[in-house]
Formats: sequence, C-alpha cells, structure tokens
Amino acid sequence: MNELLSHYRTKLGFVFAALFVVMARPTVIAMTVGIPIGITGLLIRLWASGYIKKNKELSIDGPYSYTRNPLYLGSFFIGLGVSIMGSCIVFILFYLAGFYLVYSSVIKDEEKSLIELFGGSFLDYKSKVPAFFPLMKPVKISKDFDLRLVVKHGEYNAWLGFAAIIIALYLKYHFHLFSICPL
Repeated sequence: MNELLSHYRTKLGFVFAALFVVMARPTVIAMTVGIPIGITGLLIRLWASGYIKKNKELSIDGPYSYTRNPLYLGSFFIGLGVSIMGSCIVFILFYLAGFYLVYSSVIKDEEKSLIELFGGSFLDYKSKVPAFFPLMKPVKISKDFDLRLVVKHGEYNAWLGFAAIIIALYLKYHFHLFSICPL
C-alpha cells in the first residue's frame, strides 16, 4: 500500500487539491497565516532544487547540510500552508497524516537507492544529517547553487500551483461559495 501511495503521490496531490478546494472555507486570517508558510516551503524547495543532481552525485551542500530531504520539507510547508488557508481542521489533520504515511515510505525507499548508489558516503552523511527535521545551525552560503538546476527540475510549477490555489481560495471567499468542511 505504501509503495502504491509513494508511486502515485503526485497524481494523488492533484486529487487532494481538488478535494481541498471543495472542502475549504477560507478566511482572511487563515490566508494571512497560510500564505507565508506556503511561501517558506516554496523557497526551501527552490533552494534545494539548485543543489540536487539526482543519481549523479550525493547532494550534501546548501539545504542538504541541514536535512537530507529539503525538497520534502519544502513540500510539507507548502501543503501545511495551503491546508491552513482552507481553514478546515479535518483537512489539516488529513494532510498531516497523509504526508507522514506517504513520505516516510518514500524516504525509506530513496535511502535504499542512495545506499546502493553512494555506499559509505551516504551512510556517513546519514549519520550526521537528520532525515527530515533540520539541524539548527547558522545558514552557510554555498557557491554551488545553480539556478539552471531549479529550472531543469521545473520548480516554477510549484509556484504556479500555489498561486492557483490562492486564486481559487480568494474567489471562494469573495463569492461566498459553498464548503463541505465539517470542522
């Protein structure tokens, strides 16, 4: 079941986005709190995308020196921000549980692949850097950030999707459209 969720996580994201828009009952306060949290996630993902060279070299610089999975950390904040904007407690709890179920499995699977690809280098890195919750240390600026990688990885899609959600929620709020959120 976890493998199935892991494999279809992007497609499931679109299904949950549609469900979210139907359930959402946005408020000004919820939008004011949720938007900065989501933007924080977008910025984390942008930063991480400028360092990752998937399956070619082990990424350990920039955000990867704080957490082994900064892309997923960024995704977590985007989803949390969006969930908060919808002002539906049921959806927020559903999001948190779903994120944990899907990404704990994804991280385990990816670590198996990284051990196969990078062996001892990854194991050494793994022993020093946490899987998800980042180390608290001063931000170190690295010259290795590459904006071309951000474009190659299509990070602009996350920004466009976030903007689309904001617009949909604003329209729902402005025109007092229905909501099916029980709490």
